[in-house]
Amino acid sequence: MFVESLAGQLFDNLMEDMSAYFTDASPVEGNGIAQDLLEPVLRAQAEKIGVDLRYNTELIEFETDEDGISALIRDRVSGDTRRVRTKYMVGADGSKSGIRKQLGIGQHGEGTLFHLISIVFDADIHELFRRQNAHMCFFANDTVSGSLVLYPGTFRRPHIYRLDVIYDPEEETIEDYPEERCMSLVRAAIGIPDIPVTIKKILTWEMAGRVADRFQEDRIFLVGDSARVQPPSGGLGGNTGIAEAQNLAWKLAAVLRGEAGSDLLTTYDAERRPVADYTVEQVVTLSQQREHEGSDGITVSTLHVNMGYRYQDGAFVPEADGKNLPIVQSPELWKGQPGTRAAHIVLERDGNSISSLDLFGSRFVLLVGSDGQNWVEAAKHVKDTLRFPMDIYQVDGHNADFNNPRNDFLDAYGITSTGAIIVRPDGYIGWRKPGTEENKEEMEKVLTNALSTILFR
Repeated sequence: MFVESLAGQLFDNLMEDMSAYFTDASPVEGNGIAQDLLEPVLRAQAEKIGVDLRYNTELIEFETDEDGISALIRDRVSGDTRRVRTKYMVGADGSKSGIRKQLGIGQHGEGTLFHLISIVFDADIHELFRRQNAHMCFFANDTVSGSLVLYPGTFRRPHIYRLDVIYDPEEETIEDYPEERCMSLVRAAIGIPDIPVTIKKILTWEMAGRVADRFQEDRIFLVGDSARVQPPSGGLGGNTGIAEAQNLAWKLAAVLRGEAGSDLLTTYDAERRPVADYTVEQVVTLSQQREHEGSDGITVSTLHVNMGYRYQDGAFVPEADGKNLPIVQSPELWKGQPGTRAAHIVLERDGNSISSLDLFGSRFVLLVGSDGQNWVEAAKHVKDTLRFPMDIYQVDGHNADFNNPRNDFLDAYGITSTGAIIVRPDGYIGWRKPGTEENKEEMEKVLTNALSTILFR
């Protein structure tokens, strides 16, 4: 929303109506969580599944050869160094990525957009945010303009707030923002001159839009901010980074387990870099629109950018009309198109409801229609012959694994009752056969060829 101040006049509500969108695209609504609350949850889960987490550890150097990578790491507390050997390396070392720089990978894009001062503070303003039904706002008044953000608290810590204002580093430095000035700016942003304010931290940062020229260099991959940097507008940064990591993770796992050819890894760049280019372009436009009245506005919903994109080339079997389709559109319009996100539908088994999305995550999944028993038998044979892990589910019909109470499965996935569709571990469509009258032997050949194409076997 755009306001005079948090307690002042509302000029415009910039938020999109997400309720209907999430009902169609996901079993849950979107939410926000502060990084300091999310990271302990992720850390606990990583440790639970056996990840070796090493803090205060620095990558000193690395070398790549035909068989893998040798890296020298240092414990920054003890100063001890250790050389480790690995087959692949993922550079997730942030926007100033040393790995990207050592590889000589350049960046393209709009570059630096703004320099900002962030003032982290505490004040009794949660009720003001609640009244506005928002977790952030853009504001402008005679004293200051910028944005206010609420980081929701828990029983572990209270709410935290942040004020962001643009500054010119050629005219000012952080020393020009002492605590007294920052308190005045915060009060002007809130709109209550005498409200008690406690300043927690003052820092500077750069808002930019940049994408790495390539996401892969031999056995090394860039993920997250090392691969692309984008403004926070639209809330797509974390979502995009997670999608990159998920895309790469299942491919690395398949190659390391011997289930796929190493060329599968080249599809990480082929799939994710065009998405990064498009996403950063859209978010940069949105940021400029909000900062400069009258500039060209964003033309695609940020929600569609987040979940409604299509991979143009990669680890899937394209259909004949795929090249003529749009890059981004509302997710429900894809209807099972290979290279797009699998649709959320409600499924039932033994009286319990789940989302179709809950079936995806660790293995390939074959979904078939109510008359798809031959697909089920053919897939089981292919699975055993190739020794390839794949879950097989029939929706509706005799011997169904799940029922579809809303009768929207066939339409959502673009198949008939005799059709079948393969979903990758990251929840993207790998292959589709809308309907068939083929026998089981022909189906086995079709499935084998589809999996071989997807996995570069």
